[in-house]
Amino acid sequence: MPLDRIPGDDNLYIGSAFVVGQEKLLDSHNISHILSVLQYTPKEKADIAARPQTRPRTRIFVDVDDVEEEDLLVHFPRIVRFIDFGLASGNRDGDRDGDRDGDRDGGANDGGHAADGARNGAVYVHCAMGKSRSATAVIAYLMWKRPEQFRSAEGEGHDEGHDTPKATQRYPPAVAEDALRRALAFVRQARPLVEPNPGFMRQLVLWWHMGCPADAPDAVERRPAYQRWLYEKDVEESTRIGRAPGRLWFGDEAVATAPDNVDAGEDAAPQNDDMQNTPSSQNIQLRCKVCRRVLAGSQFIVPHDPPDAAAVHTTNGRLPPAQTQSTAACNHHFVEPLSWMRPTLEEGALEGRLVCPNTRCNAVVGRYSWQGFKCTCRAWVCPAFSLQPSRVDRIVVKPSAGAGAGVKGTGPNLHNIRSPPGTKGPSKV
Repeated sequence: MPLDRIPGDDNLYIGSAFVVGQEKLLDSHNISHILSVLQYTPKEKADIAARPQTRPRTRIFVDVDDVEEEDLLVHFPRIVRFIDFGLASGNRDGDRDGDRDGDRDGGANDGGHAADGARNGAVYVHCAMGKSRSATAVIAYLMWKRPEQFRSAEGEGHDEGHDTPKATQRYPPAVAEDALRRALAFVRQARPLVEPNPGFMRQLVLWWHMGCPADAPDAVERRPAYQRWLYEKDVEESTRIGRAPGRLWFGDEAVATAPDNVDAGEDAAPQNDDMQNTPSSQNIQLRCKVCRRVLAGSQFIVPHDPPDAAAVHTTNGRLPPAQTQSTAACNHHFVEPLSWMRPTLEEGALEGRLVCPNTRCNAVVGRYSWQGFKCTCRAWVCPAFSLQPSRVDRIVVKPSAGAGAGVKGTGPNLHNIRSPPGTKGPSKV
């Protein structure tokens, strides 16, 4: 089929670019709004704007390619609000010409969900073939608009009475992936060929993980999880060609600058379930042995697990000597990049030493490598920011009265890391 209707009460259609020039076909489905999710040249957009229409239609363009590296996630707030606006508004006065020239968003910048009531509009979402980009846009909308349809029986932490995922809820990867599988299967009921590329699938998982934020055009950009995802993408692309990343991200700054309605600790980028088994109930501090300066707290310690012993063999099929023991002591405390490392990391080296930020100390406390390195437990960590046990002390701090009253629910003093310059300090109680 050139275009297919998504199951449900709304007139939401998905298909290919072929349909866009078929005015009679669009009219037969009362299409009032068109969302084009593909790269058009300026000339192609001008040609589209010059085409005669049998009725006015509102249209916006999202210029993206169907490649794994493409960032479609940042456009999700604009996409879902345009679709919702189009379904709710229909073909009303003032919609004419929409965003054909790219100057208007046809309601995509209106905050929140469209008003309840009669939803007389019909929205057509398309890419080149109606397979990857358009499917991603439709799934993003459905996850935002109908989250209850894709939750597990346990409810997955959503608030009763809310029609979007809870803004501060952190969803384990298995939960987000399950919701995505349900949404994809639902769209395939209408169009079996849909298949978002693997990069878009990961972005949809992150979209659900973040709670589908769409209250503003920059709602995704302001989320710490998205900022970290961009950073990790840049690290991967940069180290592949043997250079340090151009984008720096610091865990403590992400916590300090998170939106007021977001718990940055809960909005961390999703990790594998088996990487989340850390003694999170303990409040850990890593301190310089020389000057006692706190270098990292529990929130910024990176968990890592050694590989399965059964999977590690030498060429003769025997385990290497170090692996015959049940566990191996780790000679590294791996941490997130933190703002006190900025002067060192801004030098642009692929690897180097980490020194204590106390200017009266400057003791070497560890090392880093953007390309990663192997821990003594045989786990590979990339990128690697290691504080060495011989250079730092690991302290278990007892919770004090009033603990937990710090910034954005992260505990006192940002989990024992000094706030970056210019950021708001912890609240006083």
